[in-house]
Parts: sequence; structure tokens; C-alpha cells
Amino acid sequence: MTSLPTADRVASISIEGDPDGQGRRTATFELFTGGEQGLQIHPEQRTQVRATPGAGLLALVDGTISEFVDVPINKDLFINLGGSQFAVTLDFNSWEGATGPDGNPLQWGDTGDPSEHTKSDATGEHPINQVSCLFWWLRNTRVSSVSGELFPGAGIAGDGPATLRYGQHREDGVYDPLDVVFENPGSDFPGESMSTYSGSITCIEAIDAGEPIDATARSTR
Repeated sequence: MTSLPTADRVASISIEGDPDGQGRRTATFELFTGGEQGLQIHPEQRTQVRATPGAGLLALVDGTISEFVDVPINKDLFINLGGSQFAVTLDFNSWEGATGPDGNPLQWGDTGDPSEHTKSDATGEHPINQVSCLFWWLRNTRVSSVSGELFPGAGIAGDGPATLRYGQHREDGVYDPLDVVFENPGSDFPGESMSTYSGSITCIEAIDAGEPIDATARSTR
């Protein structure tokens, strides 16, 4: 069995925004434990296949494909309208001073400097500080498909999608990194020890629409 390259066992999430009014920058949160079981990655395709029961099915069969398909008994016709979601759930754990495959501390914020703990960076810090830093970024940014003002005149700005890298989904991998939004991020400290923590976050692949949504300025033509 071919073992995974070390880089393929590292996942990272990058969030770009201005959480404190000090200017836009990128925070990167690296997830790596050094073992095959430490970082669990669960990709899924959330299908939204539509069924056409009863009269709708019969009408479709009779008017469209009756020449090719016999009317079935106790079978339905399903249509994929392309509305599914691709999602990746990351289950991870870490501890104070955790290092990556290169032996350097895992970056946990916008600087990656383990010698200075700030509101926006907790690289090499105690797990409580790391979790607080991650959720500070999540609470004070609006990760979405749109960068800039979401709707002209509404006064609500989006920070664009975050970037997920895992396995071969990276700049030098077979696949591109993914533009994502987040669902249900959470973290737990085991009762017997406060020196480690586990976390879970689901990343849903999203469109990077770039500029604000403006119905009068955009056209599908």
C-alpha cells in the first residue's frame, strides 16, 4: 500500500477579511496531527435529485419518452437539476505547540508567529486560545460567495469565500483548492485534559461571484 505524502495529510482553511478594522488580511488555520487517524476528512455530494410521481411521471412518459420507455410499475422517474452541494467535513484535534510536517508550528491566524499571541493569531498557543482565535475570525467576518457590499445600498459587506486545501486540492496538487463557506463549526475539550482539543467544521463548495450582486448591472446574456 502506498502511503500518503505528508502534504496530503495536511488540511488548511484560509479566511480573508478585516475582522477588527485594521485592514484586510488572510488568516490560515492548519490542521495536521502527524498520524493517519488524527485528521479525518469526510467529503460528500449532497444530491438533490427530484422525483416526478404520479400524474407528472405519466405525462412526461406519455409526451416525451413513451416511444423509448414502457410505463413502469412501482418505479419513479428522477431528474438531476444540478442543484447538489459538495461538502467536506474536517474532524481534527490539536494541542499546544503542535507542529507540521516541516517541524514548524502550525499556523493559526494571520501571522504564523509563535512568539507573539494576538487577537488575530494564536500560533503555538494553548488550545483555549487557539479555539478563541478561530471563532473570533468566524464571528467577525462574513464568508460568502460575494466580496464587498452584498447588495448596493444595504450596508452589508461580504468577505468572499474561504479557501479549503486538503489532499491533492492545493496549489501544487492535481486539483485546485476549493472556494467554500462554513457550516456548523464546533470544538470540544475532553474532560480529562485541557491541553488538547478536537474540532469539526463542514466546508461547502461555493461560487466565487466576486463583485457585489447588482441585478441592473449583471446580465446572463
